[in-house]
Order: sequence, then C-alpha cells, then structure tokens
Amino acid sequence: MAAPNIQTIDLVVTLRDISPNPTSDVTFTFVDQSCGKTSELLAHKLVLACGSPVFMAQFYGPSKEQKDSIPVEDSSSSAFEVFLDVLYNKKVSLKSMGFQLLGELFYLATKHYLDTLKDEIVQEVSSRKMVTEQVLEAAKVAENYASLEKFSNALFQICSSFVTDNPRSTLEISNNEEVGEENSFTLHRLLGRASRAKPRQSRPQPAPVCNNCKHVPCLDGERLTVGNFVANSQVIDTNSVKFKTVKLDGSQVTFVNVDGGHHGRFQSHIYYVR
Repeated sequence: MAAPNIQTIDLVVTLRDISPNPTSDVTFTFVDQSCGKTSELLAHKLVLACGSPVFMAQFYGPSKEQKDSIPVEDSSSSAFEVFLDVLYNKKVSLKSMGFQLLGELFYLATKHYLDTLKDEIVQEVSSRKMVTEQVLEAAKVAENYASLEKFSNALFQICSSFVTDNPRSTLEISNNEEVGEENSFTLHRLLGRASRAKPRQSRPQPAPVCNNCKHVPCLDGERLTVGNFVANSQVIDTNSVKFKTVKLDGSQVTFVNVDGGHHGRFQSHIYYVR
C-alpha cells in the first residue's frame, strides 16, 4: 500500500512569499534611475535554474556566477518581480498589466528562453481593444521594443487598427498635440504605419441553415439517406415529382405528395430540392 501524501506545505508559497530568508541564496539588486532608490529581490538559485536554461548556466555551469548579489541593469524591479513569480509557478494576471510592463516582461522572457510566456504576452496584447487614451502610449512602447518583433508587431497592430477604425478619434488626438512635439511625431509614424498595413480580413460569416433540409451546407441535389433524413422537408424523385418527407421507418421513408397525392414509401432515388 502506497504511503499517503502527508506533505501539507506549499513549497512555492513558502519559499517565495512567507520566508525567502534564510533559505534564499541569491539577491538581485536594482537602482531606480529616476530617484536613485535601491531595492532588492531574494530568490533561490535551484528554482530559477529549473525554470530557465540561462539561470542553469549562470548558477551551475562551468563558468558559474560566484557572487550571491547580482545587480540588474536591464529591467525594473517591478518587471523582474513578476518574472520571478512566473519562475516560481505563481499565478500571474497579464490582463492587469500595462503595455510597458508587458514589454519588459517579454524582454525578460526572450532573454531567458521562456517561449510559452512570450506567446501568452503576445496573445494578451492582440486580444486587447485599444482606447483613445492609450494609443500614443502603446505606440511609444511598440517603438521602444521594436527589436522584439512579435511583441512590437502585436502592439502596432492594435494601434493601427484603432487608427483605421476610428478616424474621428484619431483626428481629436492630432488636434490635441502640438506640431513638433514627441507625441506628434509618434502619431505621425503610427499613421504612416496604419496606411501601409494590410486591411484586416473580416471573419467569414457562417452559412445560414437551410430552411428545408436543416443542414449547413444545404443538401439541395443530394440523395436522401437514413443519415441525413429530416422530416417535413421537400424532396424530389427521378421523375421530378415533389414530395414532403413524413417519417423514417428503418431504411424506408414515408412521404406525401406535395400536390396532395397519396402517401407512399421510397427506399432510394429521392433527392433534396429547395
């Protein structure tokens, strides 16, 4: 008999949220360039190495990192904290994040080979509906992360779609910006990009259900079979006589003449007709 699982500790929560010290063995340090404020995030090398091949090489490779305090200069502490949450398998809500934070997170995912996270970020960006107040901010983020093509293109796409679909709102944005200002240049480049973008293909509308045979696509001209039988449908025989189906009895169809004739049974050679 197998021993029951008596483990009642959530190791991820314990290591990440409750007591990162004294079990943590690496510290990431940050300096806020706007105010000079420093901050740090504690982590566990083994957890990070299991989540990213880059960390595996950094902490356990032939040229492994000797220091336990690592300065991070290419990410904000807020983005790196979310990135660590992902590696610790915590639930992360991308929907609540702004475009700048998503861009930073996409960069970290690219750097550390987390393709699934990259795909989820692109999917999140592509699913968003752009609003007037966010267009310029989003376009600037897309330009700043132009080297990250999938992320940048996804963001530019929803910006371009907004410009194309909302010309009046775009004009209002333009009227509110001074010529020569940074926002004005950003909007001008976005307009140019939107004008070159391929028109979005509208989703094909589903074919309507046929009122006669109740099928999609319509069975007009198809032979009536046990598998496609529908009661009260108009059919025709090889002599061009029209009937209405009544019921299916085994492999035989009961029908009535459309012109008011008698009932009868046909086994084959009856076809749907509109």
